Amino acid sequence: MTMKQHIAILLTSCLLPVGLIQAAPSSNVAWTVETHRMVKNGDPAIGAKIETVETEDVNACTDCHGKGGAEPDRDKHPTLAGQVAAYTYKQLRDYKDGSRKNRLMSEAVERLTDEQLAALAAWYAEQPLAKVEVDEEDTVSETTVELVFRGDKTRMIQPCASCHGPRGEGAIIDVPAIAGQNVKYFVNTMKDYAKEKRANDIYSRMRIIAKALTRDEINELAVYYARLGSGQDGGGLKQASAE
Repeated sequence: MTMKQHIAILLTSCLLPVGLIQAAPSSNVAWTVETHRMVKNGDPAIGAKIETVETEDVNACTDCHGKGGAEPDRDKHPTLAGQVAAYTYKQLRDYKDGSRKNRLMSEAVERLTDEQLAALAAWYAEQPLAKVEVDEEDTVSETTVELVFRGDKTRMIQPCASCHGPRGEGAIIDVPAIAGQNVKYFVNTMKDYAKEKRANDIYSRMRIIAKALTRDEINELAVYYARLGSGQDGGGLKQASAE
């Protein structure tokens, strides 16, 4: 073996782990037929019981998200009521295996089985949307509404509605309902995507979009979707998963 060949092998062995890390999936959830079926058949009655369970080390779901996921601490936690079941299940699984980072959430779900996570997701999917608190003085420009329905080709931003639906109702598997989401959580989530602090979005879709949006656009989108949820009863947002 020549010296050049030896150096080439050493360089390859050093670079390989980096490449593997970069190629790692953003989520370990595999949407097999069995997984679809499990989420679709999640038992809301079981989920209702799970959300109130509290231990010495872990708070009940209701402590942060409110009963039925409809009354969260508006500064920190998301509204879960009316969320697409498959999306909620994926997020819980991502917390459990570390694809999404949050110490409290990881501790909360580590004791739960996949079937229990599916039940919890089904329970939240059945709940009607809560009325979201939005400052009456907050405005949404026509330009921001265009982002919802037309996007911005100059910045490679797809219309929000093309994935999240015309009413923010979400879609099968990994696209959440965002109608009725509280404003501050929406804004903080987009900031986390932009800063790569959250990286469990499939194909980096939300990270790419969040980096392209301005701060004002993110704020106005948060207000737009919060208000969009206020007049709905959750019927269009119920378990649109795994059909």
